[in-house]
Amino acid sequence: MTSCKKEVSSAGLSLINKDNDAFGSVDTFSLKVGSVYVDTVTSTNPSYLMLGSYVDPIFGKYDASFYSQVRISAVKPDFGDVAKITVDSLILGMRFSDYYGTFDEQNFEVYEIMDDLKSTSSYTTKSSVTVKSDNLVIQGKNKSVPKPYGYKFPEVLDGKVTDTIRDNIRLQLDPTLAQRFISDAKTTPANFATMDAFLNYFKGLYVKVSNANQEVGQGGVMTFAYPPILTMYYKLDGVSKKFYFELNTSGVRFNHVKCDYSGTNVEKLVLGQVTDQKDFYAQANHVRGKITLSTISSIPTNSVVHFAELILPVDYTSTNIYRLSSELFVSIPNSSSDSTLRYISSAVLDTAYGGYVVDLREHIQQVITGKRLNFPLMISPKFFSLSAERIHFFGPSTSEVNKPRLLIKYSTF
Repeated sequence: MTSCKKEVSSAGLSLINKDNDAFGSVDTFSLKVGSVYVDTVTSTNPSYLMLGSYVDPIFGKYDASFYSQVRISAVKPDFGDVAKITVDSLILGMRFSDYYGTFDEQNFEVYEIMDDLKSTSSYTTKSSVTVKSDNLVIQGKNKSVPKPYGYKFPEVLDGKVTDTIRDNIRLQLDPTLAQRFISDAKTTPANFATMDAFLNYFKGLYVKVSNANQEVGQGGVMTFAYPPILTMYYKLDGVSKKFYFELNTSGVRFNHVKCDYSGTNVEKLVLGQVTDQKDFYAQANHVRGKITLSTISSIPTNSVVHFAELILPVDYTSTNIYRLSSELFVSIPNSSSDSTLRYISSAVLDTAYGGYVVDLREHIQQVITGKRLNFPLMISPKFFSLSAERIHFFGPSTSEVNKPRLLIKYSTF
């Protein structure tokens, strides 16, 4: 999660008995829940690029795309006699590091960027830049099913398999772009003389999906830690050659993420700010869960907390499609005047509880002794700005057997 400060543990608290069988019984404290919509998330030069869309029965449609500079693999390239060159293909290969959703067919589109991507600019997941109108993906080659992790495409040159490439998506782009690179490298070599000159000459690529007829329960989002590679395959006087470009290395890039909650319960509870206490939600890039622990004010200030766990049951009905994160982040505002979030603990998935468990002993101790204000807890996917994860929590008024609860054991001296 971005914009987050981790607080150092208080001295001496590690000496207190944390066992839940120490010092008598455990008290259960009530709580209130809700969800907060996050309008803007920073996305300048993220560690991961995101691409794809899915339609969730509860959250609606999640759609991720990315803008990226394209960096030439070698400056001052000499492709040889242009008259003796024939271009075979131009391939954009992408290998994901993570996938969220189902492996369904998606419709991919790639566009050339017209505006400069500036290192001095601050981009968010709502940012966009101007692109050319022509889709570079060859017509009829735009639909593809992402291959599972570890899949290897055969690379064929002169009719022979010369290598295998660990890509999950390989898009065939218009080969005239490759021809343009080869011709311009000869006629205007200054554009290829330095990396900055090339970035000024070719601004970059915008990669997206367009899944207009995607149904509920379909689709997924890929996350790329590995740089997508744009490879030109060509022949010089009959001899096979290749030349490549990289996206997402040290260039400027950002993710564009949008969600359509129309007609969903998330729209009512998050955007409408209704709090029926039956459900609450968290979703990467857009929604954080909110938990208010107002009843802990009844604990005397001269108490020592031995054990404090927050239990957050979740909906398991969709986990075969939308897996649950092994860990969530729990944060609070920095202060009453600074809404920047500060990490205080993690929510760890525990199937025995049917959800997440948060160790809040240190936090509760500091609140009741007045060292920390009792701010609402904000619950987020661990990689809030770099994933497509979603979590459906049950609230205290749910009809489900498992309800969220705060268990505390303390002694008063």
